[in-house]
Amino acid sequence: MASDLNRVVLIGRLTRDPELKQTQGGTALCRFSIANNRNYTTGGERREEVSFINCVAWARQGEIINQYCRKGKQIAVEGRLRQQSWEGQDGKKMSSVEVVVENFQLLGSPGEGGGAGGGGYRDSGASGSYGGQSGGSSGGGSFEEPPPYDGGMDDDDIPF
Repeated sequence: MASDLNRVVLIGRLTRDPELKQTQGGTALCRFSIANNRNYTTGGERREEVSFINCVAWARQGEIINQYCRKGKQIAVEGRLRQQSWEGQDGKKMSSVEVVVENFQLLGSPGEGGGAGGGGYRDSGASGSYGGQSGGSSGGGSFEEPPPYDGGMDDDDIPF
């Protein structure tokens, strides 16, 4: 069976400092949110639309984002969308969509929004790059994403 395409590229600014946690297995998990602005004109009036997008970065990527990024820092992320659904305490069906970060690039000047600027990271298995340096180890072997962080739900509650 052929795979469908699920790819997203966004540039935005962090809306808050990233949150770094560890899974029970010891894998780093970094959650952050970016604001993405769109300017347009309608009826001769200039308008702005802002979207707030939740993102998650795993392993070394998450550690790097947590170390170098702060609220206001501009970042480019590339990855895939992941939707999670569950039933809330009141019985209502809930869902969320987030970007699972596979590549990122820190943008802006070093003093802008905290952290260093201009670095990038791509998790490509046995080698990756960060800050323009390539060929370093990113944990060895091919990258296999840990199970999704579900905010305390059991794996049986996830419908996929």
